[in-house]
Amino acid sequence: MIYPEIPPEDAYATAKKIRFMQDRLGHLRETLGRPLRILDFGCGNAVQMGQYLINGTDLYVGVDMHEPSLAYARTRFGGMAARFVDRAPEEMRFDVLIVSEVLEHLDDPGTVLAALVSKHLESNGVVLGSVPNGYGLTEIEKYIDQKLGLYRGLRACVRQVRKCTGRGEPKKTAELPYNHESGHVQLFTRNKLRTVAATAGLELAELRKGTVMGADLSGVTLLRPRFMIRFNTWIADYVPYWAAASWFFRLERVRVR
Repeated sequence: MIYPEIPPEDAYATAKKIRFMQDRLGHLRETLGRPLRILDFGCGNAVQMGQYLINGTDLYVGVDMHEPSLAYARTRFGGMAARFVDRAPEEMRFDVLIVSEVLEHLDDPGTVLAALVSKHLESNGVVLGSVPNGYGLTEIEKYIDQKLGLYRGLRACVRQVRKCTGRGEPKKTAELPYNHESGHVQLFTRNKLRTVAATAGLELAELRKGTVMGADLSGVTLLRPRFMIRFNTWIADYVPYWAAASWFFRLERVRVR
């Protein structure tokens, strides 16, 4: 399979997550002996994940409610085997359902996941996704930052220093469309993830750890050096699950024992 080149790792373990997804897709493709049909629910603008699941052979369908993000994804990544739509095709079933950084944004993730699985996932299909640990360092950092405005304050200080030293504002790059209005409304634990999965008739077949920490403030300070980014994703594999900031998972239908 020919995928786009995976970007350098960042504070959020994006490259690690992409490899997790691609490896599991490859295993399923080998098992089935044919190209896959992939439904990426909540694909957004497809920059962080979707584009790295498109290979020209598998059928990829990205679904999102944010039209500016969909328009960007269609222009940049759409093609014969990659479609971006505002709702899943009614009569179509898929081998893989992707829910990457999605469940924590839903008021009722269990009901939404159950509907997607019932209507669109093949009987031998799998669900691949990721969620933040609702009580990990990243969510704690976000909460403190939201209350105290540390990141905004740091940015204001940097702008003032640049102004005083005559360097002015940094050059602005084109801002990607993103659904900023859809924030986190769920705080996941491993048990809560299992409960949401069970609502959809699924069980947690695999759980991997992403990072130990990584949000806006730590991303531009502690995790700015490349070696710290690498350490942050490496050490996550050796800490307890409760100490990881994010989790990648594979869900399968509950097997009759």
